[in-house]
Amino acid sequence: MDEERISDVARILYYDIYEASFRGKKRGRFCLTRGQLREALGVRRLHASTIAKLQDAALDLGLVVIDLDDLFPCIETSVLRRLRRPPASTFEEFFSVSDDD
Repeated sequence: MDEERISDVARILYYDIYEASFRGKKRGRFCLTRGQLREALGVRRLHASTIAKLQDAALDLGLVVIDLDDLFPCIETSVLRRLRRPPASTFEEFFSVSDDD
């Protein structure tokens, strides 16, 4: 897969589609189907290496592309960084290290 094509697709996903108004929203997160991603990349088959390269190129721009096998949600890294974090007490309740270990 051509690295330049992958970079172009990452830019289009973030700077064009992410900023486009559709389905009642002015901009923001969206999901692509596997077929749409194949079409965007101009390939007949999506290889794991191609998806990984696209994810890296998009992440460099500030967009996270998540591989859910049949769907590819796309969301800004800044949105994900604002997600709530559990307080230490809640985290330790479920992931505490026992003295026996």
